[in-house]
Amino acid sequence: MASRGKKTLRSSWWAQQWLKTLESFQCTDETGRGKSIARNGKVLDMQIYPGKVTAYVKGNRKIPYKIDIAIKTLLQDEWDKVLNALAGKAIFSAKMLAGEMPDSIEEVFTALDVSLFPKTAADLSAYCTCGDSGLPCRHIAVVYYALALEFARNPFVLFRLRGMDREQIIEAVRRKRAIGSEDVMIEDENIVEDEELAGTMDQVRCSQADSQSFVNYWTGRMKNSDIKIIIEPPLVEQSILKRLGEPPFFAGKMDMMRQLERDYMKILVKAITVGHKE
Repeated sequence: MASRGKKTLRSSWWAQQWLKTLESFQCTDETGRGKSIARNGKVLDMQIYPGKVTAYVKGNRKIPYKIDIAIKTLLQDEWDKVLNALAGKAIFSAKMLAGEMPDSIEEVFTALDVSLFPKTAADLSAYCTCGDSGLPCRHIAVVYYALALEFARNPFVLFRLRGMDREQIIEAVRRKRAIGSEDVMIEDENIVEDEELAGTMDQVRCSQADSQSFVNYWTGRMKNSDIKIIIEPPLVEQSILKRLGEPPFFAGKMDMMRQLERDYMKILVKAITVGHKE
């Protein structure tokens, strides 16, 4: 178990970045001492909230030591900038809506000059009931290391610590994508009624463009750059499933719709990932 935790820690960008942040705040010596204690299960309980961590660590005495860690949360306008950027990038929003952490998400924060991790020592404070005058004490160091393991397992925990949990982020990205669209805002219950009109409008737009495209294609005047392919998540999620409804032959046997929604989202993320690589 210890070797698995060590391997996870080494291979996790999130954990390594957190430990480097602590290093820059001169928490290196005690954090090193805390590693073996954390691996041996001395953290009895750890609760993570926006801007706060509360934990209990087993020490030499009978009563566990209580550790309180405070981390500065991001300002609302900082979160708004980040969420707008995530909603505006197809691959990021697709993965977020699927509940996954996008690769290289730190680039979004860097580009906006928003710090994903605590920026200065003033953004991080800790207290332990052991009363040790040297901070961080080994018990605080244990919790720091336990947080690194937690970030390695689930990076969304860091986002909660900085002010927004996974569900809030996903909902905010979904809402911003809907607000930012200037095309068609379709309520779920109106999808079926509007489908015929939408199909008619598509036919009109296609008929206007087809004649010139037809000529350009057969005369060789069409360039690859003229072909516009937009790869992004749909405005209305799972619209096909919502139109079709639950298959009658699965009724009562299992939650088929939920499974199909998960499968469709996986396919969507894969398609967008492949599309943006090419």
